[in-house]
Amino acid sequence: MLKEIEIQNFRCFEQIKISGFERVNLIGGKNNAGKTALLEAIFLNVVPGNTSLAILRYLRREPSKAIEAMPDRAWDNLFYLLKKERFIVIIGTDDNKNINKVEIKVEINSPDSSIIIAFMRNEDAFNGLLEIVPPRSLMRDRSSAIDEVPIIPSFIKISGRELTEAYDNARLDDKDSEVLKAFQILDPAIESVESFSIGEPTLYVRRKGEKRLPLSLFGDAMNRVAHIMLKLVINKHKILLVDEIENGIHHTSQREFWRVLFRLAVELDTQIFATTHSLEMLQAFADVGLEQNQECSSAYFELARKLKTNQIIGSRLDLETLNYALEHQEGVRGE
Repeated sequence: MLKEIEIQNFRCFEQIKISGFERVNLIGGKNNAGKTALLEAIFLNVVPGNTSLAILRYLRREPSKAIEAMPDRAWDNLFYLLKKERFIVIIGTDDNKNINKVEIKVEINSPDSSIIIAFMRNEDAFNGLLEIVPPRSLMRDRSSAIDEVPIIPSFIKISGRELTEAYDNARLDDKDSEVLKAFQILDPAIESVESFSIGEPTLYVRRKGEKRLPLSLFGDAMNRVAHIMLKLVINKHKILLVDEIENGIHHTSQREFWRVLFRLAVELDTQIFATTHSLEMLQAFADVGLEQNQECSSAYFELARKLKTNQIIGSRLDLETLNYALEHQEGVRGE
């Protein structure tokens, strides 16, 4: 389980070190405070494969044709203040003090602006080059890998086909019931979820006393919850990253949704990182984390910029401190 991360020269981070991660972690802060970039850095540290950078471009909706048009500048915005002459360095430390170090550099002098990803498992044992791949290859391979990554962006909606395939995988592992339980948090009248492959693979939902209907007719919240739950239960990386977790989920359902996530994080031995702008989601997180007999450890992290230097810092709040701040209306989202 990841306990600490140090990031250098990546996105909006010149240098930052955040410690004290728990089983479930919620991240807040103002706009452009680095919440999404932190999830991306964790992703690159956990999944440093040859398609990871291209996946981040896709999740940011960056045009792939920019690579062909300007190969020497296509990856500039990965680097702090576009300083691509320096390595991006992301160092993760787990609860056993094992260290994963990822270094990323664009070879500017290369004719195709190849990406070099170096990987180190501890501070003194360099294992050599993991990948050297041209950006065109990265973008070509991205589509086959996007379904398997443990990150859920705030705005990209998963397709019905992808959702149905993920549900069928969950069924093979006898974990499909978790999707139904999560749907019933949003709508207690839902009694079944089924997948059909007549024409386009589609998930169907049935409410009590009604005919089954495609999931797409039940609104974005159901699709979002299905995406989160399926990423969680079929996750081979043992980590889940969710940007703006509150999207689509009504405040009256948020506490019960956190209870499901806390329970599954323990049962599936999976670590969860999520960002939020929602005060209601923060309160629900604190309430559930402080419940008696709660077995899942959790913490809140706030990202903010220093007034004098504009550098981003990360502060850890345990749930008692978070709850006190919420009760006394103290700023806990970068205010």
